[in-house]
Amino acid sequence: MYYMDARTISKPQWTSTGLLGLLRTTLPPSERERAVAAYTNANPPPERLDSDQLVEVASAWRDRSSFGDLGAESVAQALELVARRRAEKQTRIQAMGRRLSELMRLP
Repeated sequence: MYYMDARTISKPQWTSTGLLGLLRTTLPPSERERAVAAYTNANPPPERLDSDQLVEVASAWRDRSSFGDLGAESVAQALELVARRRAEKQTRIQAMGRRLSELMRLP
């Protein structure tokens, strides 16, 4: 039958690049790779602020508006809006967690 003649059974064949690639992933990074990683991450982004910290930053921006900074008020309002949204999200997550734990207690 033709379809049986045309069908070939494929076997995995290891190549030197494939095998070396597997070995390289298990090795710890070299000194050069560590230096490059340290150089690229020399100035990492700041940590994420929680809602209380955002409110403090917003009040600092409000103080800048008293010194004549015209855009400081809008920045402060935006920061307060983000802080309020994060606080609401946190309370929603906590409420959902409480509801799930109540549902799991039911027989």
